[in-house]
Amino acid sequence: MMNSPLRILTVADTPCDPNSGAAGTVYYTNQALREIGHEVDEIWADDLGPRRIAHGNLHSLLEQPRAYRQAVMKAIATKDYDVIQMSQPQAYLAAKALKQGGFKGLVINRSHGVELRVDEVLPYWYQKLGVPESRFPGFLTAGLRKLLQRQWHEVIKYCDGVIVTCEDDSHCLVSKLNINADKIKVIHHGVPEAFFNTPTQSYSLERHQQLLYVGQSAFFKAPLILAAIINKILLSNPDVTMTWVTTVNSHNYLKSLLNAQILSRVVFLDWQPQEKLIALYDSCGIFIFPSFVEGAGKTSLEALSRGLCVVASNQGGMKDYIKSGENGFLCEVGNSEEFVNRISLLLKNLEFSTKLSKQAVTTSQSYTWKKCATEATRFYIQALFK
Repeated sequence: MMNSPLRILTVADTPCDPNSGAAGTVYYTNQALREIGHEVDEIWADDLGPRRIAHGNLHSLLEQPRAYRQAVMKAIATKDYDVIQMSQPQAYLAAKALKQGGFKGLVINRSHGVELRVDEVLPYWYQKLGVPESRFPGFLTAGLRKLLQRQWHEVIKYCDGVIVTCEDDSHCLVSKLNINADKIKVIHHGVPEAFFNTPTQSYSLERHQQLLYVGQSAFFKAPLILAAIINKILLSNPDVTMTWVTTVNSHNYLKSLLNAQILSRVVFLDWQPQEKLIALYDSCGIFIFPSFVEGAGKTSLEALSRGLCVVASNQGGMKDYIKSGENGFLCEVGNSEEFVNRISLLLKNLEFSTKLSKQAVTTSQSYTWKKCATEATRFYIQALFK
């Protein structure tokens, strides 16, 4: 390990918001890197210039790579850095410009969920559930996807290393891009200190009968599967309630997926600040997380830290955190019946659920942002001294 602090520049095309997914990851990692002695500068979405292309994939293809390149080259013109870490494959033009310009430091890409794996998983579920993948013709969507996938090949060519959030993402990059596994580092997300510093509430019958979901309502989060699970569980268990936390713009659509008989027992909430979110976790006993595909699955780890019994899809970060039957349950992706069976088992056995809750808290304590920063530092230094 080197004795002097590293000079690090991080770049992420997100608002600087500690409560969001990708942005929160960058925010808390940077904070932890500073706490262990490094110098960290940041470029956020507001620093990348105005966004002119509204369409998400077209923005990622045409506008975002150039914005990254312009901002990074401007930054290195006025300051020297040992490490430049950029989020997502749209940073490939910046990585190329750095390497071709003779940049002597490390160029690292950080993925918050590998798009190649998403592209591999989601088309099957769109077709199976009869949901249109896009409002545009299929050949246009497929063509745009292939163009975006090429960005990963450029990332691997010009970056010194890639940080991913789960073993599934690492395996995907190795198998699809045929790269050396040593170039990839799995660094699991941490849990904010407030989740550890606030005493957890004891597991009780009142908590036990309250279900919770916190997350987006995008297709990859499987809201159709979640609605099917909630319908079956609440229709069979009249004392059980559900809280669904997601963007308020999705609430009416999600309500339309639920049986009218249970609507009065389902509470919909918009995004919550951290202190309210902790209190909400503490009021519930079972966390349902049925995503088709995930990177870190951040809220499932937060739920573990507050002692909820997490029932999640067997993939992504959840597969890394959870040992099924010991500190939570893993279910086959998209299998709503298995989710219902696992949740029903928990509801029938308070003693077992209490044991699961305690083990969940114990598991979560090894996932801190300091550990994340320390592992990133080791990865940087190993790459610097190769």
